[in-house]
Amino acid sequence: MSNAALKRIPDWIWWSLCPVFGALTIAYAGYLTKTDKWLQIGGVMGAIVLLASMSGQSWLVMLAIPIQFGIAMSIKNPFLIKSAPRGAILPTDRQTAELIANVRGKVDVNKCSKDELVHILGLPIVYANNIELIKAEGYMFTHLEELTQLADVPEKYCEAIEPMIAFNYYEKDDDPIDWQRLNILPMSELVELGLDRDSANTICEERKLHGNYRSLVEVKRRTGLPIAVYKHLL
Repeated sequence: MSNAALKRIPDWIWWSLCPVFGALTIAYAGYLTKTDKWLQIGGVMGAIVLLASMSGQSWLVMLAIPIQFGIAMSIKNPFLIKSAPRGAILPTDRQTAELIANVRGKVDVNKCSKDELVHILGLPIVYANNIELIKAEGYMFTHLEELTQLADVPEKYCEAIEPMIAFNYYEKDDDPIDWQRLNILPMSELVELGLDRDSANTICEERKLHGNYRSLVEVKRRTGLPIAVYKHLL
């Protein structure tokens, strides 16, 4: 993931230092990105400064220069995100993710494609594959922690992309049951909860030989059992 593109300063920003007509660069940025607010700010400021110049109020013209430049710099990153192709700027931290979310909107983990997970959220393909694997088994994510608990996505990635993601259309189950019971319950209790004996034995034996499972996707990989087999336990 990289946000190096946000370090670039567009040429029009330097033109905002121009006396009298510098404010029009803000309107220009609004025109390029179809942002009415910037068009209005730039247009109104430009008109005020032009009138001040025509009436000989040079002090007001000079005062406007740092204000114009300050506004131009404040909209730089939103401008770069708006004008860049979707996915060209990826979230490296929460601040960048918030900027992207404010401009582009959020990504629904349960509805998005693997391509969006990689090229919009910036997740490495291995974690995108994990998420797709869980979703293909019919499981719906309901909160951020499940990306780590179920799909083995490292917390550092979850923290960075949190402002950009949503879990829409699904309500979290109030039942405290979760996948961790596969790390805790003995075979007899797993069977009592509706798991067939062979699957329960496979889960417990693998757990006994190689330790607790770190995530739901690891249960599937290590046991070879489809999530559908124990989905009712989650």
